[in-house]
Amino acid sequence: MKKAYFCIDGFTFKRISDFYKYEHRRRSRLNIAAMETFLRYEIERRFEWKSGLDHLEVEKHFYHPNESPQRIHYRIEVENAILKFERALTESGYDMHYAQYGSDFSPRPNESIYSDWLIAKQLRKYDVFAILTTQGQYTHLLRQNLMCEVPTMLIGWEAVCVNSSGEPSWWKTDKALINYASTFCPLDRILNKPDTGHPFADLMFERVSLPRYPLNRRYG
Repeated sequence: MKKAYFCIDGFTFKRISDFYKYEHRRRSRLNIAAMETFLRYEIERRFEWKSGLDHLEVEKHFYHPNESPQRIHYRIEVENAILKFERALTESGYDMHYAQYGSDFSPRPNESIYSDWLIAKQLRKYDVFAILTTQGQYTHLLRQNLMCEVPTMLIGWEAVCVNSSGEPSWWKTDKALINYASTFCPLDRILNKPDTGHPFADLMFERVSLPRYPLNRRYG
């Protein structure tokens, strides 16, 4: 049986999820439970491996951009949201890793992914390393896997988002990440448009999307 080591950069995941909840016509957050299904589909499609439960084991890790609510005081609504999402992660089989430094106001990419990856690499725990992120600081992980001849899958994303100043800003996957990945899966290609036709376009969201009309169609 082959094994995939899958890491989700919570900083990136939160930004993507917030985009579809507040800025996109979907008005729904990402469905964390669907990420493994998407990963298995892409592994089978791109590496031509059998991806069923009898052929592929997926070890999943989620790296929060915030500190644990047990260590730092958050506004009650923020703490409740974190704990609710924590339950969803647990139910979906993810190991959770809170950031050592972070806050409600300035979440940041979680650096503990490096030490966890190093241990996994030394133990030769996986046949493919997969990561969902847009942040260039994780390029080293992909480069090291490449040197060890371990195939890597990068799940990236881009869209024009509203930044903290209220202005449009282009959020995109760092080019260095893409260059070192064995294969690149641009998540935005199946999420940004309701009429994409991808088999998981609706599954990736927590609730059913709006009717699949072209985005530029006007009514009234």
